[in-house]
Amino acid sequence: MPYLNIVTNQAIADEAALLKAASQTVSKAAGKPESYVMIALEAKSSMSMAGSDAPAAFLDYRALGLPTDRSAFSHALCSLINEQLGIAGDRIYISMTDSERQNWGWNHGTF
Repeated sequence: MPYLNIVTNQAIADEAALLKAASQTVSKAAGKPESYVMIALEAKSSMSMAGSDAPAAFLDYRALGLPTDRSAFSHALCSLINEQLGIAGDRIYISMTDSERQNWGWNHGTF
């Protein structure tokens, strides 16, 4: 049920490695089983931040319940993007959405 969509204006040399690292990071930082984690990736998107097209990323995280310590969660995700793509934390925005169970579909039903 944790879903992370990573959008960046950068090309990604090894998408499989980033997807794997992101899945493990989300699982650990959110305290959720990795078997429920979904990661999506959109590379080379047209993107401007602060009037500049310098390396940047937008992360959209959605789940049933958000981590209690959202600052630590933000730190974990920013560190992941910095390590994997070399994008500085001040060039990353993260949106975190707590979804209601009845609004999250899975396996022909909802949670």
